[in-house]
Amino acid sequence: MVGTPQYYLIRNGETYGPYTVLQLRVMLANGEVSRMDFVWHEGMGSRQPLGELPELSDMAGDSLPSLTGFSLSRFFSEVFKWHSTQDVEECFSVGTTRTTPPLREVDTTWPTPWIFSRMLLVCVLLYFGFTWAASQFENPLLIPALLFVGNFGIPFCLFVLFYELNVRRDVSIYSAGVMMMTGSMLSLIFSLILFAFWKGESSIWAGPIEETAKLMAVLLVAHRMCNGRILTGLLLGAAIGAGFAAIESAGYTFLHLRHVIAYFSAADVLKNIDPAAAAHAHQLATEGVNPDFVMQYRALLTAAAGHTQWTAIIAAAYWMVWSKLQHEGNLGSANTFINFNVLMDVRFLRVAIIPVLVHMFWNSSLCDTFPLLKITICGAISWAVVLRLLAAGLAQVRAAKALISPV
Repeated sequence: MVGTPQYYLIRNGETYGPYTVLQLRVMLANGEVSRMDFVWHEGMGSRQPLGELPELSDMAGDSLPSLTGFSLSRFFSEVFKWHSTQDVEECFSVGTTRTTPPLREVDTTWPTPWIFSRMLLVCVLLYFGFTWAASQFENPLLIPALLFVGNFGIPFCLFVLFYELNVRRDVSIYSAGVMMMTGSMLSLIFSLILFAFWKGESSIWAGPIEETAKLMAVLLVAHRMCNGRILTGLLLGAAIGAGFAAIESAGYTFLHLRHVIAYFSAADVLKNIDPAAAAHAHQLATEGVNPDFVMQYRALLTAAAGHTQWTAIIAAAYWMVWSKLQHEGNLGSANTFINFNVLMDVRFLRVAIIPVLVHMFWNSSLCDTFPLLKITICGAISWAVVLRLLAAGLAQVRAAKALISPV
């Protein structure tokens, strides 16, 4: 274009180019060049670092971008609007070679998810419906359905939310579902193995152990989909984290339910032998443990800050740094499912450590007297990082679109 400056890139004593500002933005976003590399164009008095160009002042280098342009009201603006069944089907009918939209048609503005809210409403109605029916008709056959909805409903809704956030639409619901099932199973197995080797008794160490186990599961089942796209990492990590969260919540609920059954059984045995002991056992069964409270409390925790968000953050960080190292030529061997160059990169570690620390804080005794405050702190940190990774993923898609756009 006439009047558009053509920049020459000076790197390691070599001169490359010329490049337009748009090309430099794409190269910087992809990690192909550094902000410390020098650029120069005709008419410029002297060369200057790439990062000091006024045209690139809005780019944040290796740090995660800010939430510029993000609006919570706009983010949820579609939740209360009417949508047809066809709209839902179109959202999930993507991700195959025939249904992935062309890159130039991808909308890179902040997404406005809404399908998750419909599913959330259905899950809430089913949960309280099963609760009422089980109590009203005293039918134990309803208990498994209640446990299923109470423990798996919220994690699945979060999975759908992250599926909607993947604006690239390059992962099918089948592939993501397979990742959820196989990845959650493997992450639990890896966690049990690591716990078997770890002799510490404090629950605070569940943070590094479980986050490591989930990352191992992500890389094992999804390494063939490691395309460097941050949004793909967010989705696949969320899928596996949601499965892990659901199974863990079901386990805690089962423990409490087993205690209830044991206390009621003891009360029934003792009613003719020791009425006082029987009354105490009955009280423990009705007040001492409460599976319903466990399901509701863990549902709140899962929505605010839990395994879904934490695994999404770690996986997205891995995908992001994988892309940067690939463009820098430092990826190394990619034949194995674990790339240690990525794992040891400071850019990965400084993001991945955040969910580990939040997890450790959650399992610590800090703020235990104020559980809602604790959930709020963990949720604010977790979702802030998720949204910044989402912003980085959107910027990555915009940069990729720029490469196919006329300059």
